Amino acid sequence: MRFTLAVAALLLVAAPAAAQSLTGVGVEGNWGCRANIDGTRAGLLTIYAGSYGYASANFGSAASGSGTVEMASNGVTFLDGNLLAGAGITSAILGFDDSGRDVLQLYTAEKNVLTCTPRG
Repeated sequence: MRFTLAVAALLLVAAPAAAQSLTGVGVEGNWGCRANIDGTRAGLLTIYAGSYGYASANFGSAASGSGTVEMASNGVTFLDGNLLAGAGITSAILGFDDSGRDVLQLYTAEKNVLTCTPRG
């Protein structure tokens, strides 16, 4: 009986953590971004629980700031905030590079502008 209670208590404690990890399907976390045009560092992107923060590598950039996202199984759609208003970035799609590692591709309405890789 004690064993059953212990297992039930463990499941109750672990359930919120398990549900949290499934919401972003690999998109949630910290990403280091590079510009596709020349490969230079563009900034750091953090996506978590329906919101994001972006710190541009360029001082005074209008893209730096925060906002909200709509989570999807293969990426996010930027709903508001500085990436949308300041840089025109509308979405991010999760994919893989040539080595099979995760990459997050950020798009404007016209083209793919940033490639982001996971940061520890």
